[in-house]
Parts: sequence; structure tokens; C-alpha cells
Amino acid sequence: MMKRTLGLAALLLTAGLLSACAPLLIGGGGAIVADQVVEDQNGGDGLF
Repeated sequence: MMKRTLGLAALLLTAGLLSACAPLLIGGGGAIVADQVVEDQNGGDGLF
């Protein structure tokens, strides 16, 4: 019983951490897309 509870706690912790990181990953992807658009419009080769 203790092993099952510990496994469930680990699963919930992992799910919580992954869901907390999702906005950072989405924001990072958005920054890369925005940088590509700016480079296409204005030229350049750096981030913004």
C-alpha cells in the first residue's frame, strides 16, 4: 500500500512540474517564431 501511494505521489508531482513548465516552453517557441518574422521583415541574424 505504501509503495502504491508513493508512486501516485511521484506521478502527481511529475505532472505538476511538467504542467508548470508548459507556459515557458510555449513562450520560448513564440519568441523564436517572432524573431524569425522580424528577421524576414527587417533582415538581421540575431534575436530581435
